[in-house]
Amino acid sequence: SKRPDVAMVGYCDVALERARQCAATYGGNAYERFVDLYDQEQPDAIVICTPPFAHGDIEEEAARRGIHFFVEKPVAVNMATANRVAQVVAETGIITQVGYMFRTAEPIKKVRQLLSTRAVAMVQAHYYMPGLPPPTWWPKMELGGGQLVEQATHMLDLGRFLAGEVVSVSGRTARVRDWTPPAGYQPDGGMRKYADDFGIPDTTGLVMQYESGALGTLSCSLVPQKAWDVGFKVVADGLLVTIEGANARWTGDEEGEMNAGDDWPSYVLYEFFDAVKAGKKTDIPYAEGVRSLAISLAGYESVQRGGAPVSLAELIE
Repeated sequence: SKRPDVAMVGYCDVALERARQCAATYGGNAYERFVDLYDQEQPDAIVICTPPFAHGDIEEEAARRGIHFFVEKPVAVNMATANRVAQVVAETGIITQVGYMFRTAEPIKKVRQLLSTRAVAMVQAHYYMPGLPPPTWWPKMELGGGQLVEQATHMLDLGRFLAGEVVSVSGRTARVRDWTPPAGYQPDGGMRKYADDFGIPDTTGLVMQYESGALGTLSCSLVPQKAWDVGFKVVADGLLVTIEGANARWTGDEEGEMNAGDDWPSYVLYEFFDAVKAGKKTDIPYAEGVRSLAISLAGYESVQRGGAPVSLAELIE
C-alpha cells in the first residue's frame, strides 16, 4: 500500500473472512482457494505469507502459471517439498524472492563488503526467545519445523551471506522444561509459557563447517525468560563484527558502525517489486531459501545420528 506503482488485486486465506477484511481495507477481491485467485485475477506477482506447513502447492501452481512470487521464510518444513518447488521454479524461470530481510539492510551489505577480502574464522550467533509464539502449530515439528526452521533460520542465512556456504552441520537438541499447562492456565495472546502436545526441542546447539574453513556456532532456546535476545558476531582476520538487529559495528584495523533505516525490513519486498517490473532476477531467489533451510534440517538430522556431522550435499538436489 506504500507503493503507488503496485496494485493489490486479490487476497486468499483459508479463513475467508481475513481475506475479505484485506479486500475491504485495500481494494480487490477475496478468495478461499489460491488457484481461484491465480486464474481469475491473473496477477503479475504474489506474496506468500503462510505457515511453514502450507508451502508447496501454492508456489508450484504459481510457477506453472508464470506468476512470480515472494515467499516468507522458511520455504518449507522438509527438503522434499523445497526441492520439488525448486525444480519447478528452475524449469519455468519465474522471478522469486525469499524474505531474508537482513540481507537487504545497508549495514549488513557493508559488513559483507568488509569481510569479502578477509579470512573469516568464526561466525557466532544466538537466538533466545522469551517463550513460545501464539500459533497453535508452533510446538508441532511436522507443522512448524521447530525453532531452527521457523526462527533461527534468519541467523543461519545471515551466516551464509557473510561467510559463504556451509558444507556440514553437527547438532544437539534438548528439552529442559516441562511445557504441560498447569490447571487453569489460559494463554493471554502473547508468548506462551505452556502448550499441549509440545513436540519440539526447547534448546538447540549447532556447529557448522564452512566451505572456506571457518567454523560457526548457533545456540537457540525458547525457554521462557524476560526478553528476546538475538545476537551475531563474526571474527575475521583483523576485524571483529557485531550485529544487533540490522545494525552493525566493527572494530580492528577498521573502525565503524552503521544503523539500519526504520523501514529496513521492507527493502527485501521492494527489491522483489522492482525486479518484477524490470524483468530481472532478485538477490535472494528461491534456491537461496532452499540452501538455508538445508542447514536447519541438517542440524536435526545430525541429532538423529547422535551428533555426527551431516553434509548439506545429502539434502539438496
